[in-house]
Parts: sequence; structure tokens; C-alpha cells
Amino acid sequence: MKFACRTALLSCLLVSVALLGAEDLSPPDPAKLAADWWSYFVVDPKTGPDTVDTRIENARRFLGESRDKLVDGEQSKLGPLYDSIIERLAVYGKLRNAKLPISPPATVPAQTYSVTKIFELGDTLRKVRTELGVEAQEVSRLEKALKAGETEQSRRKVTYLESSDTAPDRIEQGLLLMQSRVQLEIASEQLKRRRAQQKILEIQIDALRVELDTAFDRLNVDPDRISFWEEQQRQAIARLNELNGQLTRTQIDQSSILATTPIEKAQTQLTSQKITLLEVQAAIQQVQLAKAEWAIAGIQRVLSGNETDTKADRDLLKTHSRRLEEIQDRLKDWNRTIAQSRNTATEQLAEEKDNGLVTMYESRVVMADQAEQELRRLEDALDTTMRLSDLIDHLLSKREGRLGQGVQLAEDAVQLTWETLRKLMTASLFEVGETPVTTLGIFRFLIIIIVAWWVSKLLRGGLQRVAQRRHTVSEASVYTLGRVVHYFILTIAVVIGLSSIGVDLTKFALIASALGIGIGFGLQNLVSNFVSGLIILFERSLKAGDFVELESGVSGEVREINMRATLINTNDNVDILVPNSEFVNGRVTNWTMREAQRRVHIPFGVAYGTNKDLVKQAALEAAEAVPWTLKGGMHRAPQVWFVEFGDSSLNFELVVWLIPEAVKRPGSVQAAYLWEIESKLASHNIEIPFPQRDLHLRSAFGKKDEDVLNLMQMRAET
Repeated sequence: MKFACRTALLSCLLVSVALLGAEDLSPPDPAKLAADWWSYFVVDPKTGPDTVDTRIENARRFLGESRDKLVDGEQSKLGPLYDSIIERLAVYGKLRNAKLPISPPATVPAQTYSVTKIFELGDTLRKVRTELGVEAQEVSRLEKALKAGETEQSRRKVTYLESSDTAPDRIEQGLLLMQSRVQLEIASEQLKRRRAQQKILEIQIDALRVELDTAFDRLNVDPDRISFWEEQQRQAIARLNELNGQLTRTQIDQSSILATTPIEKAQTQLTSQKITLLEVQAAIQQVQLAKAEWAIAGIQRVLSGNETDTKADRDLLKTHSRRLEEIQDRLKDWNRTIAQSRNTATEQLAEEKDNGLVTMYESRVVMADQAEQELRRLEDALDTTMRLSDLIDHLLSKREGRLGQGVQLAEDAVQLTWETLRKLMTASLFEVGETPVTTLGIFRFLIIIIVAWWVSKLLRGGLQRVAQRRHTVSEASVYTLGRVVHYFILTIAVVIGLSSIGVDLTKFALIASALGIGIGFGLQNLVSNFVSGLIILFERSLKAGDFVELESGVSGEVREINMRATLINTNDNVDILVPNSEFVNGRVTNWTMREAQRRVHIPFGVAYGTNKDLVKQAALEAAEAVPWTLKGGMHRAPQVWFVEFGDSSLNFELVVWLIPEAVKRPGSVQAAYLWEIESKLASHNIEIPFPQRDLHLRSAFGKKDEDVLNLMQMRAET
């Protein structure tokens, strides 16, 4: 009994597993697609006899039958979708069964290579590189398309699964979902093949590079070819000279045309087109000349055996390489010029009725076509010649060895850096009076100014040392002379700097007028202060070291007289910049202009009834005690003046001459003398009175005179 139950349970379990693992073998129906409906086309050969091709055909047949069952109203709307899916499934089947491209067998390098064979290898390498670029672009396009397709597929799947089975557009949404998924799979198969082809091309490029390196080492030349290339060299030189002559004559002819009438304008345009054509043809001959000279050098280098002197060949290689680089840089401009000329001539030809102008426009179109053909020739010649330069460089590197290559690379890097800097430094930034100003010119101008400033500093330092050694020379005179020398040297430096840039100072009217306008609008204060500074220096009414007091209340010692302002240092060690014009336009008190000594008045007062002689003695003792007092002079001895009967004191002044060091310290001097005066007065028991006032009441509380006084006394007693 137990065995029967276990057998029945096991049978049920196996049936359940079989049912769960069973795969739906019916083709996907647009009306009832599952989320994993594409798994129908993913077949494992181990699970059944069906193949992917069989299922693709079943699905196409099922979709075709479903399309045929559509009614007339649905046929026009849904029929194209059915046809598109059927066709795309067929394309997918073919792509899936197609074999991936395989790399061709590797070529065995030859024992010897000629120059022509090396050129052929170079052409093949260039073509393969072009194909690789195309494949890379296509791979990038397919990758972007796949990414966008996956996003679109997810959106359509969500829309379809969220719709109900009875929705009117259910079948249409299913068809769109199937269409986008089949297209996504087609793009995936295409990308797979493109990537395989890209990998094959990369392998071919690597193999061609290796073969080219081998060909350079196994190069075999014929000595008789030197005469051939020498003839090519002579022909290129002769043709180049001929084209340069034609180009010069054509340019002269163009400059003689006034271009005032339509015919003359058309003739000018035709001549410009001819000049461009001649320039391209001359460039072709320059390339041919480089090719011939390089070929001769290459043959001689191979035949020379172990010759290690490569300087002449290196110089030849560099010379022609620079010319070819210049031609490559102009290729883009020539292409643009020729295309614009043809487009303009074509437009004018369509509108013009005059036979003479029509003929010129037709000639321009023909000449533009010819110029484009010459440009293609030029590009091919450049490509071949640059490969020849690679060959020459390889031969030279082989002779130079690793050390020589390192030295050559260093020289090339230095030369490239120098050329780059030279181009940057000589590029025109702007023009001054039709004179181009370059970075190098500005740098040279700054160097001249810096050198002039340095020379000025040395000269002023020398003048200062001379003044310190010779006490007869005043420091103020030396300072004034130093400032004048400084301005003079800077002015000369500016003139020399502008001349070095190329600015013609005799034709400097433009800058002078601009400077005048600038002064009139906003620089008048600056110029006024500068001129005021010159006046101060030459007039010598103010010099470094003077102690001055301005109308504004600023007082202090003059430290520097500069171009715009004068630096004043106050007794509180505060630096104040005062515009120079304030010293010329305002009133200035110069305490030390002619003489360093100065007299000060120190006022003080004593009580009425004090002995005047005792007051004088105390004040003179105070003056003697202060170190700022000038001593030893008969006419400048300290004095005490009785100046006024004050309200509450007898007012005196201590009049003292100061030593030069004290003149610049008025606050300290005033404090010192007052301190000593108070001390001396106290030592002599002389009273310094408080202010005193007498109060007289004429009336109060309705009473007058004596009655008021009596009333006040009575109140005081109580």
C-alpha cells in the first residue's frame, strides 16, 4: 500500500515537472505575446529536432496566414506591418547563417624590396586604414542604434503588456513590438560582422607595418636609377621656374585691372582662379622635386654601405619636410577657395545673359574642375613623397644608431619648440599706425623698460653714495637730480622701445591725438599731478626731509616726491599720499624750507599777585631742562614774555628756539615744555589758578539789592 502511494506521488511530481518545463512550440501570436516571446527563436539542438531556420519559417508562415485572415478594414493598416516582419525574419535568418569574415593568410616577406614595392605596400596600408575608419564609423553607428533600439523595445514591451487582451489596438501593438525586436536582432548580427571585419583590418594593418619595416631593412636599389631621378629633378626645377614666372605675371596682370565694370570684375575673378591653379601646380612640382632629391639621397645612402655621416641627408630631409608641411596646411584653403569659386560661377552662370560674361563664368567652372583634379594629384604626390621621407628617415636612423637617434630626437624637439615659439612670438596681435605689433615686440619693449629702470636705480644709488661721502652736497639736491635722471632715462627707454617695435615716432600723430583725447576726458588729474611733481622738483620749494603742514591739516615729513603723489610720514608713523597738485594749488607751510631751526611759543598762566621775576626764573629753568632747547646762541636764547592780564591769571609765553631734530616733533615738544613748566612752577610754590567768577544778584523773590542779600543771609543762618 505504501509502495503504491509513493509510486503515484512520484508520477504526479514527474508530470508536474514535465508540464512546467514544456516549451510552447507555437509561433508567437501578435495578439497574445509573452514577455519572453523571442525565446521561441532560441533553440537548443539537444532538446528537440527543430532548428532556428525551421522556427523562422514557421513564424513567417503563421504571420502570413494571419495577414490573409484580415478583413478589408484591417488589411490596409496591419498588412504592411505583417509584411515587414515576414521580410525582416528572412533577413535575420540569412544573416544568422552567414559565416563571419576571416582574416586572409599572412604574407611571407620577400627577400628584397624595391622602392616601387615599398610604395605599393604604403598604398595598401593607406587603403586598409581608410577601410578601417569606415568600419569604425559603422560600428559606432550600429552601437548607438542598438542602444536606442533596446530603449524603444523596452518601451513598446511595457505598453503592450499593460494593455488588455480586448484592447482595439492590441494586435497593432504586438506587431510593432515584434517588428522592433526583429530589427534589433538584425542590427546585432550586423554589428557582430562589422566588429569581426574591424578586427581583421587591424590585423592587416599590423602585418603591413611589420612588412614595411622589413622592407626598409631589405631595400635593394639599382644604381642606374640615380640618372632617372636626376632627370626628374631637372624637369621639376624647370617646370617650377616656369610656373613661378607665370604666377608672377598673372599677379601683375590682376593688379592692373581696375574692376569697375562687370566685365572687369569677372576678369579679376577669373584671374584669381588662374592664380590658385598656378599655385597648386607649383606645389605639385615642389613635391616632385622633394621626391626626386629624396630618392637620390636614398639610393646613395643604400649604396654607401657603412657611411655614418648623415648630417647632409638630415638637413635635406628637414628642409623639404617643412615645405611639404606648409603645402599640407594650404590644402584646406585651396579646397575651400576652389569650391567657393565654382559655386559662385555656377550661380552667376544661371542668371547671366551677357555672352561675354557667360564665357568667363564657364571658363571659371572649367578651371575650377581642373584645379580640383590638380589638387587630387597633389594629395597623391604628397602621400607618396611622405612615405619616401619615412624610408629616408629609416635609413638614416639605421646608420645613426640608438645614440644618434636620441640626439636627433632631442634636436628635433628643440627645433620644433623653437619654431612654435617663433610663430607665436612673431604673430601680429594688433596694429599701431599700420605697424603690426607682435608678442616678441612687446617682450622686447618690456625688456628695454626693465633695463632702463635698473640703470636708473644704479645711477640714483651712486648719487646717494656720493652725497653721503661729500657733506657739502645736500641730500635734497641729490634726490631732485635722481628723480630727473630717472624720468629722463625712462623717457629715452620708451622712445627706444617703441622704435624697436617698429612704430614710426615721426608719424605718431594718431597716438598723440588719442592721448590728447584721453587727457581731455579722464587723464587731466594724472597729467596735472605729474606736471606739479616736476614743478616741485625743479622749483625746490619742497624736498625730501622737509616738515610740512597743509591746509587740510595733514602734517609730517616728506619722504618721497613721486610721479603722481608725494609721500608724507606723520609723527605717528602714518604714510599719507598727497597729490602733487595740492602742493602747487594750495597753501603749504614748510617748517624746514630754508633753515632747520624754529621758534615755538609755549603759553602758561599764574595767579594774580605772583612775583613776575620768580615766574621768569622758573620758566627759564624749565627751558634749560628740556633737551630740545637750542643752547649757546646769544640772539636765540630762551625768553619769557608777559603777554596778557587774563580773567583769572597773569598770562606768559615761554619763547624757545628748538634744535633741528625737535622741529619735526611739534606734539612731543609742546608736551615736554608744559611738563617742565608745571614742575618748575610747583617747585617755586607758584600757583596756577583755577578760573574765578564774581556773581552779583540784583533781584530775587521780588526783592532788590540789600534786601536780597539780607534774605540770603537769614536763610543761610537757619
